[in-house]
Amino acid sequence: MKSLYMTGLFVSLFISVFNVFPAKRFSENNTTLVIFSGSKSTEDKTAQFTKIIFGCFSTDLSDFEEFVKVAKNAGATHIILTAEDLPCSHWQYDTPGDPYPAWVITNMGLLKICTPRALRPYVPQDYAEQVMRILEDRCRILRQYGMKGAMKTFEPQMLPEAVFTDQPLWRGPRVEHPMRSRAARFAPDIDNPEVLALYRESIARLIRRCPEIEMISFHTNDSGTGLSWSGGLYSGRSGNTRYKNRPMEDRLLDFFSALQAGANDAGGNLEIDILWTREPQPKTIAMKLKPGMAIENLEGPHATPYKATVGYLLDYFNFYYPVLGIPHVFRFINELEKAFQRPAPRLVVMLGDHINRDLYFQIYNRFCEKPATDEITRLQRLKEIAREQVGEENANSLVQIWLELAEVNKLADFVDTGGFIFYLGSVQQRWLTRPFVPFPEELSAEERDYYRKFQFQGRTEAHADDLVDLQGYRFYSGMSGNYFVGKILGRVRSQIQTARSHLTEIIKNSANPQKAKYELFDLRLNAFLCLVENAVNAVSYQAQLDRLKSLGYQSQFRKGQGPVWDREWILETARREIDNTALLMQLLKSTNEPIIDLATTPQESDIRFLEHNLLENLQKKLNIMNAHWLDYNRLFTINWLDP
Repeated sequence: MKSLYMTGLFVSLFISVFNVFPAKRFSENNTTLVIFSGSKSTEDKTAQFTKIIFGCFSTDLSDFEEFVKVAKNAGATHIILTAEDLPCSHWQYDTPGDPYPAWVITNMGLLKICTPRALRPYVPQDYAEQVMRILEDRCRILRQYGMKGAMKTFEPQMLPEAVFTDQPLWRGPRVEHPMRSRAARFAPDIDNPEVLALYRESIARLIRRCPEIEMISFHTNDSGTGLSWSGGLYSGRSGNTRYKNRPMEDRLLDFFSALQAGANDAGGNLEIDILWTREPQPKTIAMKLKPGMAIENLEGPHATPYKATVGYLLDYFNFYYPVLGIPHVFRFINELEKAFQRPAPRLVVMLGDHINRDLYFQIYNRFCEKPATDEITRLQRLKEIAREQVGEENANSLVQIWLELAEVNKLADFVDTGGFIFYLGSVQQRWLTRPFVPFPEELSAEERDYYRKFQFQGRTEAHADDLVDLQGYRFYSGMSGNYFVGKILGRVRSQIQTARSHLTEIIKNSANPQKAKYELFDLRLNAFLCLVENAVNAVSYQAQLDRLKSLGYQSQFRKGQGPVWDREWILETARREIDNTALLMQLLKSTNEPIIDLATTPQESDIRFLEHNLLENLQKKLNIMNAHWLDYNRLFTINWLDP
């Protein structure tokens, strides 16, 4: 709270002396750009970057084109084509009961979408062609606007087991997480010349159909991918034993070289970088690479910075997910400041919060015109933008909202255990839709199947019944976990409530359509508070069940005496969750605007995406919890007679 107080003091001290630079607006297909005048042009301020790459989720091809136009006007040279918005490869759920492919199906995968001839019998080509046509359509738009393409994905990515049955020497490292998978998964061995030939053919096919692509970025050793004999593999070092002692720099140099050779075969050029390798000495490896090849943001051969990155694309990095449209304003401008201070030749700007896309472009343009260099100038820039957004009379309130959300983001790190608590709990363990009952193992198939099929749980049904078993770990278990989560999320709740109080002032002082815009923002913040309450209740409920189990259940309960506290606490927690669920349903029914990220069809409902019929399943949760009130009598010996 001290940092928030000091930041608020800065606002009050400097708010009256802020100057707004002249601005002119123009609109293109309902997208408003703000071009700020000043002593130097935006191009002058971004001259340190040889490439400026923008990425954002697109709802359809028209939306992608709108984004391209706005990004081009902001100085972008490249557009990321794979922004978590391509069709999912559901066919990779090839082992009944194994949830692990949930981390893979959203990743494009070179061998999946531009499939070499030898792999086509194993990879559904209707899926591959569907994705390739989308990429081709996007590249046609880039061509129209004179821009180039970039891609982000995960490699080397796992392949179906049948591939390695038929070609055993292609089998590379194990790439599943042993606590989260029910099947062994393997990626291809990039030490094998035949596998490198597959990648070379794949890239050549990609570039022939999408010649605008010039850059590709890989994540590895995660989400069903891995490098042979890497210390970063979840299952430990593994791979083809014939290549065990091969240096990692040779392995990566050959991999990158095969990819670049494939691009050259198709008449293109390709820059490649790889992240999440967890190599202990990436600088040593980078010095063995060539220009246009990088590991852990170090480019060969001099291990110089490869790129500066701002923002995110993956929902994994959004603390508020699955609630949509809550902006990360201070995070975005802070990362811009750091990016401009780094001597990297490439700037990557990712707008994972696509609902606030125009706001981020406004911040980017204002920053490029007048860069922030410290906390005071940062506040000045944001006050100017707030004036543009809501006018002078509401600008202070909007800046205060952004400040409150910045404080929330600081707390987010405390509940990040390989993923934020809402992503791992509310979504992947379906805290939002599963009933909180004292004997979950006794639920009928009808009472459990609607949520159980969407749980990320690779172990036993007993683990699936445990609310705080998140991807194989119990980080928030017991009374200490209950206290910790309650403490942190209690502060999050307080910051959000304060932000909503400032939002009330903006709504009160605004006229439509601006009033409607900020009423929707308030609705989203209120929905996020429901997520906070849901997480607090889930951790607390499981801690209480664990305590009662340790007591052997059947605690004595007498009216007016005995261990009343245990009984009343768990009953009240269950009731809080019922009431919280009913409130969330009311909020979702009050608008047709997107509040929570949902799958659009039954086929797209998945472990990592809340199901399309969320309201229906929330009602099921209420019905089941209300049907099981008498189960609590089995936790306590009830004696209503006076002794």
